[in-house]
Formats: sequence, C-alpha cells, structure tokens
Amino acid sequence: MRNGCIRVGIAMLVFVVSGIGSELGAQESVDNPDARVASVVASSDSVAVAVGERAPLTFTALDAEGNPVPDAYIGVYIGGAEAGYDKDHGEVVGLAPGVTSVTVRVRLPNDRAIGFADTYGGAKIVVTQALTTDIELVSLPRRYYAGVSYRIEARSLASGHELEGAEVQWSSSTTDVVDVWPGGILAARQPGAATVSVESVESGIARSQIELRVLPNPVMSVGFKSAPATGRVGDIVRLEADVLDAHRDAVADAPVTWSVANLDGQPFDAMWHESEEAHVAAFVPNEPGRYRITATVGSNRAHTELSVASRPARRSIQRIAHGVAPMGQATTDLWVFPGLDGRDYVYTGTYHGNLMYAWDVTDPATPTIVDSVSFDGRRVNDVKINSARTIAIVTSEHAANRRDGLTVLDISDPAHPTRLSHYSEGLTGGVHNTWIVGDLVYAVHYGTRALHIIDISDPESPAEVGRWQLDNADRFLHDVMIQDGLAYLSYWNDGVVILDVGNGVRGGTPTQPQLVSQLAYRYRLGDEAYGNTHHAIRYGNYVFTGDEIFGCAECTNGPRGYVHAIDVSDIEHPREVAFYRVPEAGAHNIWAEDDKLFIGYYQAGLRVVDISGELRGDLYRQGREVASFMTEDASGTVPNATNTWGAQPYKGLIYASDGASGLWITRMDGPALIP
Repeated sequence: MRNGCIRVGIAMLVFVVSGIGSELGAQESVDNPDARVASVVASSDSVAVAVGERAPLTFTALDAEGNPVPDAYIGVYIGGAEAGYDKDHGEVVGLAPGVTSVTVRVRLPNDRAIGFADTYGGAKIVVTQALTTDIELVSLPRRYYAGVSYRIEARSLASGHELEGAEVQWSSSTTDVVDVWPGGILAARQPGAATVSVESVESGIARSQIELRVLPNPVMSVGFKSAPATGRVGDIVRLEADVLDAHRDAVADAPVTWSVANLDGQPFDAMWHESEEAHVAAFVPNEPGRYRITATVGSNRAHTELSVASRPARRSIQRIAHGVAPMGQATTDLWVFPGLDGRDYVYTGTYHGNLMYAWDVTDPATPTIVDSVSFDGRRVNDVKINSARTIAIVTSEHAANRRDGLTVLDISDPAHPTRLSHYSEGLTGGVHNTWIVGDLVYAVHYGTRALHIIDISDPESPAEVGRWQLDNADRFLHDVMIQDGLAYLSYWNDGVVILDVGNGVRGGTPTQPQLVSQLAYRYRLGDEAYGNTHHAIRYGNYVFTGDEIFGCAECTNGPRGYVHAIDVSDIEHPREVAFYRVPEAGAHNIWAEDDKLFIGYYQAGLRVVDISGELRGDLYRQGREVASFMTEDASGTVPNATNTWGAQPYKGLIYASDGASGLWITRMDGPALIP
C-alpha cells in the first residue's frame, strides 16, 4: 500500500481542470448542457521519471473551437503499478521500474451516467530505477548472543522514498565473530566485536554499518510455557517458548527460531504470522494432519506435537422458493423484515424497472408480490428499512427529470407502502446506497462523491444536516454502513474509511463526523493493480470489505474482486489479516450474522463463510466456506446465468437477490457449525 497522493496512482483519478479546483466536488454541479469536449491536450506525449521522483504531466479539455471547457471532469487512468499521479501538482510519480500508459477520460457535470462518457488518448510513462542514496537499518536487536541468528532489515532509499527490490550486499569485518548471509541474516558465532556493513549494489555509494558486540549465550534451556496438543484447520495456534538461563531466569531478549514439520510426510502447509509478544509464535494450518513444532535458541531446542483436525463438513443449501419479478426485470438490493402487521416481507429494487416490489413471504414457500412503488429513475438500487419498521428509504438513479435522490416511504402498512416525500436537494447526481440510524439517513451521493446526512424526523420534509468527504477530488464513494457510532465508508481506491459519528473516539457526532482511520490496499490482476473497495460491513473485531472489478483482462466470464478481513480491534490502526477469494469470480454485497458471512458473489452465486474465532490467511483455502448455492434459472433475464447481488438470513432461511433471476429463498441444511 502506498501512502499519500501516490496511494491512488493506479486508479481512475478524477479532478477538475482550468481553475475550478476541488471545490466542485463539494457543490451540486455546474449545469452547462451546451459544453462539449472535442479534445484533450496533454502537456507531453511521453514522460520519463525515476522511481521516487516526479515529472510534470497535465491535461486540458478543449471544445471544438479550441477553448478550455472549465467544468469538465478529467479522469486519468494509469494502467499499471509503475506510476502514480499527484492531481494537486499535476505530476507523475515513479513507483516501480517499467513502462505504462495513461488513458484520459472526460465527463461533464451534467452527465448523469455512471463512469465516463468519452475516452481520449493519454501519454506513455517510462519509469526507471532510481539510484539508492541512503540505506536505513531497522529491527536492530538489543543484544547479540553467540550461537543465535538474527535478521536485520535494510531499507534502500532515494530522496527519502523507499526503493522496493533494490539489491544490497552485506559484509562482516570479522566473520568468525559474526557471519552475514544475503537478506540480512546475521549468525553470531562467538563472543567478540565486529562491524557489519551493507551497501547498495546499483549505486555503489550508499552504505550503512553497525558496530556490535557478541556476548556469551546465557540460555541453558528451552521449553514451552504453552503448547496446545490439538487444533483445527483455519484456526490460529499459539505457542509460547520458555527461554531460561542457568539460574532459571527468563532470557527475554534471546530470539527464538520456530520451525514446523508435517509428521505424515506431507508438504508443510501453514501460514505463520508475527506476534508482538516475546517468544510467542502463531501459525494457521491450512491442512489437517500431525505437526511437530520446534523452538530453537542456539544449541537449545524443544519440540511439541500438534494434531490438526479438519473443519466441519460442508452443508447443503436447499431451494425453498424462487420469485421472479414481472416482465423479467433485473433485481437489485433486498431487505427482509417483520412487518408491523405480524407478517413477513421482502422489498426488492429493480435495475431498469423504475420499481420497488413488496413481497409477502409469511409463507416462504410461496413468495407473493402484493404491491409496488414506481420511481422516476431507471435504477432502484438500494432499499433500507428503519429499526422501527415504519419508514423505508429507496434510492434512485438516472431520473428523466435529472432530480435523482432518495424517496421516503411510509411502511406502517408494509403490504402497501406509500410515498411520503422525494428528497433531491443536493443529491441530483444519484444516490447509490444509504444507511439509517434513528432519524438520520446517511446517503452516498455520486455527484459530490460525499456522504450526505439527511434528517427525516419529519419524513415529509427531509433536510440535509451534515456532510463529509475525503479531501481529494479523485475520490469515489460507493457505500456506507454504521454500527456503534462508527461509519464504515467504501471509498473505492481510497479503501475503507472509518468515521466517528457519535462513538466518541474522535469527538464526532451524528451530523459532524470525524475521521478515525483509513486503510487502502492494492492487488494485482494480470498486469494491473486495483483497489475498488465496493462494500464494507462490521462484525466483531473485523470489517469485511468486498471489491468489484469489471473490464479487466481476466474478467472473461464476469467481474472479479474478493473479500478482505480487516482487523479493527485497534480502530485507529486497521490492518488486513485474512481474505476470502473464490477463483474466477467477483464479490458483491456482504451480510454478517451468527459468525457467518453471507455473500452475493455474482457469477459464483450465494456463498456462506465461517468467520468464527480469529481470522488469518486464506479462508477459502482453509475450508471456511460452509456452503454455496447457484441462483440461476431458465426464466432469468439471462437464462441459466448466475448474478447474485446480495443475501440476508432471516428466521432460519437465507434470502438472496439475483440480478438475472429475481428473489431466492433457501435453507442451509446440516449440523450447526462447531464453535
């Protein structure tokens, strides 16, 4: 992950040219229906830049007469991870050696379509490796003991920027005291003094060294303070070594070397992860079997054995019912709830149908549409119900009158929801997703790419009472979820953003959010890298985020993207610790309940994943997938195709919506998961 402006260098970077600046992102839009972009002029056709360095590159949108179009949004898309773009200064930033290209796309503020309407040529970027100017040594031990190996990290820097993959060479002045191996491995041989040096291979000028003294090794025995005898695939196994001197006192600064062997003759298949506690190791076995774990300090070692069991057997998902929207309309989001009349309902949106349908599912075997509500908007994307079950918020996009926004429905008679108001002030660019907390609606607006806070205490006269956004013009906000006074924003290439909206950790209030933390990430698909944080939901100590990627070279059968498990036990320092990825498919919306994730996984169908306990590593590989179900039917808008949008558990059943085939009601059979 890159920090600062270069963090988003491989994504669509949207900024405003010709003096408008970033203010446009916070206002409604500039209506200029006659302005049309005829061309985009680059300051250079090609740019050469070294890693860690910068070079100017700017773009200007022109009309047919060659005049600048002041209200045009210009998107800069850099196709690889070799370079980033600093929108504030109009500069390319070199990140890694290689050649990449820039594609320029343009959208006018009055264009309501998602994405960019027109694509223009860009520029070629050649990134060369910079020469190392400095080497920084980190992770230095407090003491060095004879017979013990240590690892020291050397960071190669160029103008303060770290050079990944830069080659360095290590040496020792006295190899019979300290021998040094590639990668910064120091083997302390015997007591004495030595100088360890590291220098850059490429530049030949950057050099760093440490003077160290090797002490006699005080360790006389190694044992285990704790070592479980049994474990389970996908669960963390923690072990603590007991390192003692001749007086049976602990030697806290003598590092332990850990190793694992499979006693069944199989290849070792487990993932180690670092622990902040001294002499504590942890690993996650990916396969069942018998393991021998060894703790070594110098010539002293201890062994323990661990028997790892498989996870519970997979469960099957059975179809209870399938409901098809009239005229085969594509289905979007859903919300399942108990109505105030004592019956059960599901509300579903439509992709191109201008409608929200109310389904009576009191008898889940016979879901029945009992009413519908129409909207001026080709897409009814999101449906949310308040906790009192009296109000529904429905979002719409692409309205014919260009007055997108959100609609407030009275659902006191849930079978026949009625319109109370349509609120579009400041939201005409389209509302994609919302979350309701009490009398406040947190709305994701595509126009400003900001979070708008709408008061619906008077549901017939909603009013905006707050707003929050990232302070960069290239932001793109897609979704929001709120729990315990913290908001989790899916901010696409800026990752997941966590706000205090009443929790108190940063003094935020429901209408005046305050930033708590942020985690952005990148992963590669072929030659390109993506962020695309699309959806986030909090459960326990984790935030689960799903990505959404269309148009990649690997997207031959549909989208890509997967689910990231982010540890937020320290809310100000989130860190990704695990992931769930179905091969050759793309994740969409996520629901978490009863230690399980319910994922609408587009072409991979409905997926249920066990998220009990601590999570580390590859959850799919560990067999934490509990069950799956393909929501496909010959009656779908695309016959026998799966396009699962999202899912919610309700009263022992799982309700799922499919963009191609409608509403699905299923039951997961088999024994409950072992806690």
